[in-house]
Amino acid sequence: MEKLIITNCATDCSMYPEWQPRFHDSRVLADSIAQGWRAGAAIAHIHAPQEDYRAWASHTRAIRDACGIMIQYGISTQDLEQRRAVVKNKPEMISVAVGAHNLSFVGRDLMKLHPRAELAEMMRLCRDNGVKPEFEVCALGDLWLIDDLMQQGLIDAPLMMTIFFGRPGGTWSPPTVEEFMHRIKHLPQGSYYMSSVTGATHLQLTAMSVLMGGHVRVGTEDEPYLAPGTLGDNVDHVARIASVSRQLGRAVASVDEARSMLNIPK
Repeated sequence: MEKLIITNCATDCSMYPEWQPRFHDSRVLADSIAQGWRAGAAIAHIHAPQEDYRAWASHTRAIRDACGIMIQYGISTQDLEQRRAVVKNKPEMISVAVGAHNLSFVGRDLMKLHPRAELAEMMRLCRDNGVKPEFEVCALGDLWLIDDLMQQGLIDAPLMMTIFFGRPGGTWSPPTVEEFMHRIKHLPQGSYYMSSVTGATHLQLTAMSVLMGGHVRVGTEDEPYLAPGTLGDNVDHVARIASVSRQLGRAVASVDEARSMLNIPK
């Protein structure tokens, strides 16, 4: 089995009122990501306010100075012009939500559509700038939209996606082993998938991803609790799943190894 790629979703959490935001500070963010990188993370998924282009640049510089991890820009609710502004920072990856954003966060609900024309233009933006799209997949219908982009010749292999379970809102899907097995059965052949799980079963399902040859996304945005009542920092989540993977006989990919697997040049 190929080595496990760990994505560290190192952003503030929007789903628990007790979470205290702190990753607006680039130095705090970079330090947390560097610790996760040393624990085994090859990719850092980060956020900044949509139109705060200085923050995107500051976060990126601080992370690059702190470690050699690959950077994945989140906030896929950004429009095309906002994406064109931040892609100038040369992240390795950009998240692309193919289905609608329909999420319930503390104090606000989020609803945003992503038309097919927008998705196609996003693929051209990624290709023109040498950035790999990371598709956010919450349901099987999202795979139809990815296939549509493939049929247009707009995606370069290998395909990379994050499959979500347990996120509150209209894109919720049950965070169960049964749903996990059903979802991966329909994924495109040869694609790389990272499992992201919110809720009490997050360790169970990320361990399933390790066992089934998938990859994992863990960190403070997706599920900050290591166990009920016990908050963890990014390094804690990364170190735990890295240890689980090694105990199951699967080595963890370095940044260079992950680059090679995903065909992402330096």
